[in-house]
Amino acid sequence: MNNLEFNILRLNKEKGITDINEIANILYKTTDEVDLSMEALRNEQFLDGELLTSAAENLLKSRKIENAIILAAGMSTRFVPLNYETPKGLLKVNDETLIERQIRQLHECGITEIGIVVGYMKERFEFLRDKYNVTLIETKDYAERNNHASVLAAKDYLKNTIITSSDLYFSRNIFQTYAYDSYYCTTFVPGKTAERGTETDSDDKIVSTFYGDKCYDIWVTLGYAFFSREFSKKIVNYIEKEFDFPETKNKFWADIQDEHLTDLYMYAKRCDDDVVYEFDSLEELRTYDKKYAENSGSLIMKKLCYMLGVEEKYIVGLESLKKIKASMFKFRCRGDIYVCDINPDGRDRVVYQGRVYYPCRDIKDEKIALYKMDKNIRINGGYQVNIEKILDDLYNYSAEFKKYHEEALPLCAAENVISPFANLPLSFGFQERYIMNNTYSFNMDDNFIGCEKLFPYYQELSDACERIFGAKYTDPRPFTGMHCIDMIVKCVCKPGDKMLILDKNAGGHASVKPVAERLGVNVSAAPYDYEKQDLNYEETNRIIEEQGIKFILLAPSDLIKPLEVTKINTDNCVLLYDCSQVMGLIAAGLCDNPLLTMKNIIMFGGTHKTFPGPASGLIMTNEKYLHDLMETQINPTLLRHSQMHQKICLLFALIEFEQYGVEYMSHMVHCSNYLGKKLKEKGFEIGEINGHISQTHEIFMYTSKEMMDTIYDNAYKCRVTLNKKHKPLFHDYGIRLGTQELARYNWNDDALDKIADIVAELVNKDINVHKVREMVEALPEKKVQFTFSDDVVEKFRKLMHD
Repeated sequence: MNNLEFNILRLNKEKGITDINEIANILYKTTDEVDLSMEALRNEQFLDGELLTSAAENLLKSRKIENAIILAAGMSTRFVPLNYETPKGLLKVNDETLIERQIRQLHECGITEIGIVVGYMKERFEFLRDKYNVTLIETKDYAERNNHASVLAAKDYLKNTIITSSDLYFSRNIFQTYAYDSYYCTTFVPGKTAERGTETDSDDKIVSTFYGDKCYDIWVTLGYAFFSREFSKKIVNYIEKEFDFPETKNKFWADIQDEHLTDLYMYAKRCDDDVVYEFDSLEELRTYDKKYAENSGSLIMKKLCYMLGVEEKYIVGLESLKKIKASMFKFRCRGDIYVCDINPDGRDRVVYQGRVYYPCRDIKDEKIALYKMDKNIRINGGYQVNIEKILDDLYNYSAEFKKYHEEALPLCAAENVISPFANLPLSFGFQERYIMNNTYSFNMDDNFIGCEKLFPYYQELSDACERIFGAKYTDPRPFTGMHCIDMIVKCVCKPGDKMLILDKNAGGHASVKPVAERLGVNVSAAPYDYEKQDLNYEETNRIIEEQGIKFILLAPSDLIKPLEVTKINTDNCVLLYDCSQVMGLIAAGLCDNPLLTMKNIIMFGGTHKTFPGPASGLIMTNEKYLHDLMETQINPTLLRHSQMHQKICLLFALIEFEQYGVEYMSHMVHCSNYLGKKLKEKGFEIGEINGHISQTHEIFMYTSKEMMDTIYDNAYKCRVTLNKKHKPLFHDYGIRLGTQELARYNWNDDALDKIADIVAELVNKDINVHKVREMVEALPEKKVQFTFSDDVVEKFRKLMHD
């Protein structure tokens, strides 16, 4: 009886395989070799035709594999950073935990006596005791020694035993129920390899092993092994004898076998090259299970992605730096090289292979320190710059930005898109030109010759705001909504003035308080009624009167109903109302316009949220004394260049809004209520007020902290833009969605149904990122609606570019 003959009997018994061609294919033998062996088995009374005889059954029974030992003690340091959080054997590949897949495959072969050697994060394997009735065997030497220590730890369990590693993945079950003698799985590797090569005799007995130049187009050991009782006794004996030798410390058990191969011989079990997978690093795993390029499940990777503003697939070249420090690893991201330390010790630099890595000082995290390689090396007193590479990088960044926003699902309540028409002035050359003063204070004295050609735009802008908002005085010079606040407070407030604001916990903009306090204003929070989601106006008016409040600055950022600011008594105070989130609704007449009915008010805001203009600022008032305080102070005193391309872009957006704004805003509010209703039907807790899900573009979703974090993390991976919130207004935790950009594309209810399905997927902890991205890609085209025709756009474009 030889190895080939035994395996013919084994395949017959285990799988019912009797076809000569199939046997030859599995065992990597010729059909002639198999045919001769089958004839010999018949002659020796082991086969009766194709049937196993009782002699064959008895032989197989005597060679039955008795148990399995799974080695799971190692730290898997090459698998940074996942190994810091999860033992490698507990990772999921194709949605199945590695070690559990092997246990299941062993059970399928009738091998139910299983021991697992544990060490690193040993407690993480405890659940396997109850689930599979396994035995956990502890080794104390996992951090200092290689896997020979794990084999030695299991010596009392070794008999006719399969030895496998917890981090192996077998695409199909290649475990056996019976074995002729000790064997090791082997796979053919074309070309050069760093793996352990083998040479075998005609019966597949391994006669030599080697590394290096001879390992070319070779069968290598890869996968699990089987120890016969005799082999088990011998290898334990060798390990015990050599355990204290200094050179033994870093040896695999197979290295010790190599040194005594005549005594510790094995046969080669030949396996197809698509069966055995051993993932030595995260990047190797990414090539097999694509989800790991997008969602490894690692909290460390998630933090790095948030710190660097990238998706996981851009973090590559991962390498352990355990020789410097066990908690350090290196990686590349977008052309830069970083060192990460998950147990920071405050060091001011890291030196590795002659390069210096300095702290990323703008990245603060108590549990992670990030160092970046200084690539600006001075040569002969100057920097060596590869302009072609920099241009390529800029091109790639731009292409990626464009692709991202073409593919992303826009549910962020703070962003909007501008139309091709409104976008025209951004490329007309206005940005290089200066003009001092605003519409009302313009004069050519001490101004720039040629600025008079810009002045008509200012006049048109003021006229448009008077028609749309009823504003007598308009100032478009600030750059953003927050810049408006900064300019207004500097112009109309004095240090020591008392001011009420909308607190951030009640949905107010978080930057208002520090900006006002920095300018010397005494700030306190206005009383707020969380049930009504509005100010307590009776109490607010009492405080204004009793405490001599001079200003009340309201900058709502989170709101599903507009504030009823007209209830504020402004007889003796000034209302500074940031209407950024509802500017479009006010312009369309879908919510109250306090400029028309209130005195002592400055209304202002950013022009890129519900109002679909550029990221700019707009200040409006009907009080001349307030206008006078700002008109000649903002420019030229507080700013010089007012970025005219933004202002003219804003003018184009205002003209467009006059024509299409009411229809656009009406659709936006419909989208909020329809999408909110669909999410509510799917079991989400959706905020409501006065019988409406929303009177604005925003939808409030109330969640637990865990659910909020899961949705946000999945949204980041799936390219869904939204905001997470932690404040009382959201019942502690929640998600804020916005529909202003969806409405700009005029997406219908069918599209909103699909969006509700997508949001529902974001709750899944084991989300299928690829599936969700396919759902997003199936949404309608992103083509801006509620705007002028292409003919109008082309008319202007030809004027400026021909």
